Order: sequence, then structure tokens, then C-alpha cells
Amino acid sequence: MRVRDHLVLSAVGAALLSPWAGESALGLVAGGVLIDADHYVWFCLRQRSLNPITAVRFFNEASPPQHAETRALHSPVVLLGVLLASIHRRSVLPVALGMSLHVALDLHHRARMDRARAMALARDRFTCRACGSRALPVDTHLRRQPLLLPSYATQNLITLCRSCHEAAHLSARGPGLWT
Repeated sequence: MRVRDHLVLSAVGAALLSPWAGESALGLVAGGVLIDADHYVWFCLRQRSLNPITAVRFFNEASPPQHAETRALHSPVVLLGVLLASIHRRSVLPVALGMSLHVALDLHHRARMDRARAMALARDRFTCRACGSRALPVDTHLRRQPLLLPSYATQNLITLCRSCHEAAHLSARGPGLWT
């Protein structure tokens, strides 16, 4: 899920909780957004670049890295540690809840996208819709996505081979199939 989606959902959650939690509800937003710092720290160390625009482009590529090193703050150990820290400092509890909400949203998003991808791949008979190749691996590309919040509609996904998928991400506007 994109950072902006997490930001919107965290802000809405904080707004709903603010009558009861007051200003501490802002910790929900902080935890929900700052947890993604692990992606950018990994990028800065590996790519030797501090440019946030380059980092966003890197993680928006066709197959960005998705391993434990890029998701260190998302681990159950870190979440449990922050939750335990909130026992001693109550001000940390909203941050722990924001981080937990972020991870829960990521898991929900991944499950919904996996289902939509499987349906799109079956619909397209595992054939690249751009070049017609049946060479594996093929993957899906999200050709249309709302400005806010993800879409899980299979009509917004297209099956592409690896090279066409890379081209779709490199092209600013791409052919009609990709936009």
C-alpha cells in the first residue's frame, strides 16, 4: 500500500479517535507513516543516495525488493518492543497502535492484491497482453489506480511479461494498454 494511503487512513483514524484521545491521537498518524522509514534507510544504505524522489521511483519499479531488510520496522519483534515500551511510556501507545494498524493494512492489501492478481492472470491465460508472450514469469501490472486508496478491481490489472512490465514502469505515459 502506498504511503499516501497509509497517511490518509491513519489521519482518518486519528480524527475519529481525537475526541477520546486528544492530541495523543497524532501518534497514530506518526506510527502509521514513520514505520516506512525502514524502506528509505535500506535504500540510502544500498543505493548510496539520500534523494527521496529517487527512492520513491526505485520502490515503484516493476519488482522492488520485498525482503526483511527493507521491512525491519514491520517485524513482529519491533512491534512487540514498541508495544512493551508503551507500558513504561503511555505516550508511545498511539505510535505502537499506528504501526500495528499499518502492518495490518499491508497484510490486508497484500491478500486482496494476490487474489486480484490471480484472477487477472487466469483471465489473461498467463499471456502478456502487450507482446503476446507466454514465457514465464508473467506478472500483473496495475494500469489504473485511484488517487487515494488502492483498487482491487481485476479490470485495472493487466498481465505483462517481465520486459513489458519493466517498460510499463519506465515509460512516463506508456502505450494505451499500460495507462
